Amino acid sequence: MDAPAKTSPTQDLLLLGGGHSHLAVIKQLGMKPIPGLRITVISRDTHTPYSGMLPGLIAGHYQYDEAHIDLRKLCQCYGVRFFHGEIRDINLKQQRVYCRDRPPVRYDWLSINIGSQPALQTIPGADEIGIAVKPIEGFLSHWQNTLDNFNAKPTTRHVAIVGGGAASIEVALACQFQQRQRNTTGNVRFTLYSATPQLLPNYNSRTQTYIATLLAQRGIDVKLNHYVIKTTSNEATKQLIFDDHSSTEADEIIWAIHAGSPKWPQQTGLDCDDRGFISVNQYLQSNSHSNVFAAGDIAHFIPHPIEKSGVYAVRAGVQLARNIRRAISGQPLQAYIPQRRFLSILMTGDQHAIASRGPFSAAGHWIWRWKDAIDRRFMAMYQIDHSKNLTQQKPWASAELSSIDAIRCGGGDAKVSKNILNRAMNKIITVENPDIIIGLNALDDAAVIKPANDQHWVQSINYFRAFIDDPYLLGRIATNHCLSDIYAMGADPHSALAIATVPYASEKIVEDTLLQLMQGATDSLNEQNTSLIGGHSSEGTELGFGLSVNGTIAPQMHRTKSQANLNQVLILTKPLGTGTLLTANRQGQAQGRWIDAAIEQMLINNRYAAKILHQYQTTACTDITGFGLIGHLLEMLEPSDLGASLQMDAIPVLTGAIETAKKGWLSTLHPDNLRSQQKIKPSERIQHPHYPLLFDPQTSGGLLAAVAPEQADECLQQLKLGDCPQAAVIGIIIPASSDGRIILK
Repeated sequence: MDAPAKTSPTQDLLLLGGGHSHLAVIKQLGMKPIPGLRITVISRDTHTPYSGMLPGLIAGHYQYDEAHIDLRKLCQCYGVRFFHGEIRDINLKQQRVYCRDRPPVRYDWLSINIGSQPALQTIPGADEIGIAVKPIEGFLSHWQNTLDNFNAKPTTRHVAIVGGGAASIEVALACQFQQRQRNTTGNVRFTLYSATPQLLPNYNSRTQTYIATLLAQRGIDVKLNHYVIKTTSNEATKQLIFDDHSSTEADEIIWAIHAGSPKWPQQTGLDCDDRGFISVNQYLQSNSHSNVFAAGDIAHFIPHPIEKSGVYAVRAGVQLARNIRRAISGQPLQAYIPQRRFLSILMTGDQHAIASRGPFSAAGHWIWRWKDAIDRRFMAMYQIDHSKNLTQQKPWASAELSSIDAIRCGGGDAKVSKNILNRAMNKIITVENPDIIIGLNALDDAAVIKPANDQHWVQSINYFRAFIDDPYLLGRIATNHCLSDIYAMGADPHSALAIATVPYASEKIVEDTLLQLMQGATDSLNEQNTSLIGGHSSEGTELGFGLSVNGTIAPQMHRTKSQANLNQVLILTKPLGTGTLLTANRQGQAQGRWIDAAIEQMLINNRYAAKILHQYQTTACTDITGFGLIGHLLEMLEPSDLGASLQMDAIPVLTGAIETAKKGWLSTLHPDNLRSQQKIKPSERIQHPHYPLLFDPQTSGGLLAAVAPEQADECLQQLKLGDCPQAAVIGIIIPASSDGRIILK
């Protein structure tokens, strides 16, 4: 019998969105975990922006990382699972959240903090013409392109900002400041269109007068009582149409109007107001569903409706975390009492600002410095201390054993129960293959395959401990990795047996984890026309997955590692660096966007690349996996007593891999792989930043192929046009040398 030392999860808390309130929930519940509670964040954005710094970011006073919180890193350091996804729907009865391009995610407790967006749906044409200030990442990219276009064709340009609130004023001043800092050629005219008869109606008269005077001094026109009812465009310009039937033309339209809600919350059956915001009581709890909470801009606070402001979301976060804890523990909830007044500081484009609270108002550079200090202090609360490892404890960990952990069996008793397995697998759709006589849909314990008479069988097996906390992505990426051996040999994958280990948990959580894992695997298998024909599942201390894969190939068509020829060109189809990045990520030391980019590469299977390499008569090929580039390259060279010359600058690497390797975040396989450096001719190139990555073990890495030099350019072009945009010629096959089989240049 096997008794784990930690409490297994029995309940799921799902946090939708990475808004300001959820930052506090992640930190509070991560620092003091609730035994048996597994927490998962689903967010469209890996880096969540801090609203207080966005005007400064637009103006150029802050860099991207200064104004964004790395949500993936924050979750990793506090033992919270992070799922990168776009939310589409909630099934409140089944307690499932539906996202784009992944299976539904279960929950026992749900909290929603997705913020708001400009209500473009209220203005016909607005969702297609112009750009909204949210999401900020899209706006920043669009605005930079707009300024580039203004520079390319210098002439008089008109930028229209729609909205009369604080956000629209800050955006107008920040955009103008950046445009002038960029020295954009030609005359750029800014106009602010407000539907109200007065700017900043909720602010005191001194603030209103100061802003009106400042806008006039900066040359920003203000048009009051201009209610936009429609927008249109043609090839030359965009047009705003107002309620009095007048209109104006603009070269660019920026939407900074009142807040709106996505459509899906209202469609779920949650109690919402007439604008689609989720109605919550004084405990930040849904009026219609007691196991659902909401905070921030997406929430409609019933007792005393409050305006959409990050100030309220920040303050609500601590109370939200407290009430979630109390609800799960069965304790009475505590009322959230929003502040009646709060300090509002508006940035004026340059490094000046105006502060307003009740009748108080003050402006100047010192206000900017004050605001900057406040904002940086908030950001520091969620910046990870790289000198500390916070990942030792998962949020469901406890010294006490739960009832489901009291007795855990090994051997055959460790299998996932038949009911769980059947329920999960019944939701999986697999590719059917006429060669499979008995497969996944039969009750038998073994599959029966009728091989084609004119084909040879190719077989390979791989198994992984989890390298990422999203079981769906683990299933997809691990499957791509497992099939790579088949592609490297020039074969086509045919069928696969799965080997899955699911962490100890309550029955409902085991079932959900198994479904996520197997759905990821079958999605990847189906994309590659490979049938899942069975497998084995068990419970264990950690998540793991692998496949035993069958492939087919015509006789005499095998493409082995040992068939490289002198003077052939070496092509690598994917960048290096997954080993160091995943190692850093496990310790919360990698930037979230670095991991996003690495995942994007790992999700690319090698099917298309193998097809292209086959078309260009590659004679030798291997996939780059656990032994790293040098280890697998030596496997190609040594049987034929050949050498290779590598161009260090040409070797593609993943963003962030150089930084994490330099800081020493290296895989446990790296030291063993490093022993192969004795086969490298001594050279100053060992100081090259790419050098450590030559020994980096890869997960779902690319293919390394030997191609005839006269075909290399065309082959490379086809790879780049396909799904290998970073494919590169990295070297050439040369005669072996007595002082080193591999030369670095």
